[in-house]
Amino acid sequence: MFSKFGEIKKIKIVVEPTTNQSRGMAFVEMATLAAAKSAIEGLNQKIVDGRTVKVNYAIPLRGESASKSHSAKENGKVEKDLTYVAAQLAKKARNDAKRKSNPFSYKLPKKTI
Repeated sequence: MFSKFGEIKKIKIVVEPTTNQSRGMAFVEMATLAAAKSAIEGLNQKIVDGRTVKVNYAIPLRGESASKSHSAKENGKVEKDLTYVAAQLAKKARNDAKRKSNPFSYKLPKKTI
């Protein structure tokens, strides 16, 4: 399903530990950000096997991304994890869009003195 949008680096299917059955969700890591965006646009809210598919960015845990993606340079400095930053920016854009679509659910009433 995702392969027609670009190269897939890794797939993790979430399973129930006691029964080993799929919970109906997975984490798909695409090779490029452009491939991920096109997969989200192409698959989000589509109906597959009678079920609506929800495709979105997943935000990596800070400890995981820091330990796996950082590489030490010759001078001892550590590079920034760009995938983490891109995911945080995507999360911020998604939340801003939600606020714009329904501004009343996010605004607090003003206090009168």
